[in-house]
Amino acid sequence: MDGLKPQIVVAHLGARMHYAVPVVLQQAGMLAQFFTDAYVGRGSAWQGLPRLAELLPARCRPAGLERLLGRRAEGIPPGKVTAFNLFGAAYTLAQSRAGTGESLERVYLEYGRRFAEMVRQHPRCAGQGLYTFLSMAQPLFRQASRHGLKCILDQFIAPWKILAQLLEEEHERWPGWETPSFWAAPSHDFLEAEEQEQHLADAIICPSEFVAQGLKSLDMPAQKIVVVPYGVEVERFSCDRRPWRGQRPLRLLFLGGVNLRKGVPYLYQALKRLNTTRIISRLVGPVDIEEPHRTLLSRQGELTGPVPRTEVRRHYAWADLFVFPSLCEGSAMVIYEAMAAGLPVITTPHAGSVVRDGREGFVVPVRDPEALAAKIDLMAADPELVARLSRAARQRSREFSWPRYGERLVGALQDIFSAPKAAGA
Repeated sequence: MDGLKPQIVVAHLGARMHYAVPVVLQQAGMLAQFFTDAYVGRGSAWQGLPRLAELLPARCRPAGLERLLGRRAEGIPPGKVTAFNLFGAAYTLAQSRAGTGESLERVYLEYGRRFAEMVRQHPRCAGQGLYTFLSMAQPLFRQASRHGLKCILDQFIAPWKILAQLLEEEHERWPGWETPSFWAAPSHDFLEAEEQEQHLADAIICPSEFVAQGLKSLDMPAQKIVVVPYGVEVERFSCDRRPWRGQRPLRLLFLGGVNLRKGVPYLYQALKRLNTTRIISRLVGPVDIEEPHRTLLSRQGELTGPVPRTEVRRHYAWADLFVFPSLCEGSAMVIYEAMAAGLPVITTPHAGSVVRDGREGFVVPVRDPEALAAKIDLMAADPELVARLSRAARQRSREFSWPRYGERLVGALQDIFSAPKAAGA
């Protein structure tokens, strides 16, 4: 133990938030060990892969390789990273073969259990606490509790039961718009696993009040729920742009999955209500909407399809306004990014954002295209309003930088470890 600081094991699949949690804990002197799957940073058996990849022109690199090259974090010492790379390769292959239905759910459950078992048996899985994420926590928490460790669950999105209900309703509202995935009808086993993880946790870290309220609605004790908003690399997304003066159409940007969960049909309805000579729309991200609805959507705004992360900033720089009418998030990272780029935001309470209504943009009800259209129209008619909200958004983003996120997370964890362990947890 480093002084009085608790030493915490972090375990997660993927590069969630670019490894923010283990990096933050390492900087605070609180990281015992970080376990993950595919990783090419220092200390990994695959650490030479980025240098080999440089021999290939960027245009010749497969998309999967590009994603893999991002699996590294400079802020974590090699000795504190344990990566199961072959397992990670098998997990990626299994996901690609599974599609979007029940077989993908089985992949998530099976590989989550296998990953947890490898972590549980590893000799470096030792500390005063365990921080992990949904779908892999149950076996880890059972062992950690037996050894007196504090168990922290990162609930990065609203509970699956709430998400499933919302998606089921959307498929009924918009038949044929999107092929249903298992998220709209998860199995009993999947829902039961999440519920067990939540009950075993000593604390549940949530990125927004929307997620916290979802947990409380499912009778999760309020005393174990802790809200810690995310952060953003403010300078990375900061854009120098000329203020919009109303002499050209307002440029509206949506960035994310073009699908039902993100509220895209309501954006479509809102845009249909508006004068398209005053507004230009661009939807950036993978398109899950099926024909003929995809063609209808494309008549209201440009569909770019997915773009590399390196190009995202260019789209923020193009825009004057960011619109994100999502029905279910944890706390949408794209909103933090848009604010750092100086974009006013129109979103919903379900996006879990830190936008305040009337100050950095507007918060409209979910599934309300009329309210959405009214706020877009208001801004398209008022360049001074756009400029004022733009300045406020940029200023607000500084309160949610990654250093500030680190301070909030470390403070929350210190409070968790100073509290007595709940009986029976």
